[in-house]
Amino acid sequence: MPGTKPEIEMLNTDILVIGGGSAGCMAAIAASDAAPDLDITILEKANIRRSGTLATGMDALNIVAVPGLSTPEEYVKGTDLDHLREVIDEDLHYVLAEKSFAMLKKLEQWGVEFEKDDTGQYVGTPTFYGPYPGNFTILMEGLDLKLILSREVAKRRITVLNHTITTSLLSDNNSVYGSCGFNIRNGKFIVCSAKAVIMAAGGCGRFGMPSSGYMYGTFDFPGNAGDGYSMAYRAGAQLRNFEYVQHFVEIKKLNVPLGKGYDSECETKMINEHGEEIEWRDGSDEDEVKLLLSGESVYERFSHLPEEDIKKIEEIWFNSERKHSIISFFRERKIDIRKDDIEYGFEDISLCSGHGSSGIKVDTETATSLKGLYAAGDVACVPVQYLSGAFVYGEIAGQSAAKYAEKCNTREIDHELIQNQADKIFAQLDRSDGIKPKDFELRLRNMITEYLAPPRNAEKLETALKWIEKFRNEDVENLKVEDLHELGKAVEARFILDCAEMTARSALKRQETRWGKSDFRTDFPERDDKNWLKFVDLKMDHKTGEMTIFTSPIKRRKSKEQK
Repeated sequence: MPGTKPEIEMLNTDILVIGGGSAGCMAAIAASDAAPDLDITILEKANIRRSGTLATGMDALNIVAVPGLSTPEEYVKGTDLDHLREVIDEDLHYVLAEKSFAMLKKLEQWGVEFEKDDTGQYVGTPTFYGPYPGNFTILMEGLDLKLILSREVAKRRITVLNHTITTSLLSDNNSVYGSCGFNIRNGKFIVCSAKAVIMAAGGCGRFGMPSSGYMYGTFDFPGNAGDGYSMAYRAGAQLRNFEYVQHFVEIKKLNVPLGKGYDSECETKMINEHGEEIEWRDGSDEDEVKLLLSGESVYERFSHLPEEDIKKIEEIWFNSERKHSIISFFRERKIDIRKDDIEYGFEDISLCSGHGSSGIKVDTETATSLKGLYAAGDVACVPVQYLSGAFVYGEIAGQSAAKYAEKCNTREIDHELIQNQADKIFAQLDRSDGIKPKDFELRLRNMITEYLAPPRNAEKLETALKWIEKFRNEDVENLKVEDLHELGKAVEARFILDCAEMTARSALKRQETRWGKSDFRTDFPERDDKNWLKFVDLKMDHKTGEMTIFTSPIKRRKSKEQK
């Protein structure tokens, strides 16, 4: 392979979907249903049957406004006060809740079962930690949900190119009209021209380093390396909220979402490092920030509980969305909660709008700041949208892209530009020496953990920027790869590096602490509504190639009287 030029394959499609996860599949399905005559193509760097954050299934839809049980207005209020602390675009959240029940019914038609009581009514449980109205979480049997989605894609004869990593968008800084990438199995460099592009490539799960030391033992899906963030940024799109990092208290070394549905029924005890029982409230800003600043761990004790409660807890844990990882963790370490305490602490930071806040800025039609580019799922800035948001806005993205594609023409491709991109990427196979992508990524992510994870301050953030400049000027251009798999990792390392700069510059801009554990600054430890009740946004200045940081106003919904 070294010394050979890549074979370039040119493709044409009406709608290109980048990412075949939950949002990408739903977008492709919706586009096909809206405009059956349009050609639709999905580029997926894994295999669509088991890819994305939904690869091992899901156990609930966390946002469903069931008529008679909860309302969209209640959801907007709860997510504003409990999660977003008034830095919000209310329209995005209202539309999500408004369309959530219809999405549940669609999933039911496809064979997904949701929890109901003896009278046939849906059983809703609280989504928010605070004292806010509404029970929006509906449990479901969703371990094979990704297989169901891929089946629906296949029914519509949508073209799927698996094992294809997208490396860049085709853009003129005003609009997007396709993408470049390559197949990590056969090495073909694939150029896809499209009338409309839907970005659904997920968040950046591979960002900070887990306490286990394993590069892929991350809280969020490690296959998501910030691809969509980086590509949209370099194409000229506006992005938002990168100072907010997803940062959870999890079981040490396990680092997965763990169902805590037993909280209200089983009275476990929380213990500090000195063996003393303490008060601990899951989701409490005060408790979590105190733990963050102490650098200590807390422990959950179950040994005093009756066997009935122990079995109930194990039933919840061992049947949740990451059950295979959870079961393996407990078996390998011979942990038995009948006698062993469980250690909790802060794990790796990541970027994601599913449980976090960062993403590509979109409107309620999923349109970005670039014509022809739409975004949905964890890559789009619909903060704390969970799986419900990926489905609802995935559907909207497909419908919006179909409308756009039906009224525009295919753009011409600059073949010289394409050849240059392909040669630059594949040149990494020809280097006689250099830095291995794995070694570079490890250094980069350790830096991210040390300087970008809260608690942080201006000095740490400035130090991070110095490292980022060094990595960009010296290291990233000297990556050497042995095969196509490593070539994909080298591309992903560049995505992660872009995401690190987005977080460092955005965090430096916001001179306050608004979201506690997710953005805590020791030099600005208080919330400052007078100066910072606004978004921090970013984009690339294509004249200078530099990242520009600026602020934008929050957006409240208009009342009926105002409309």
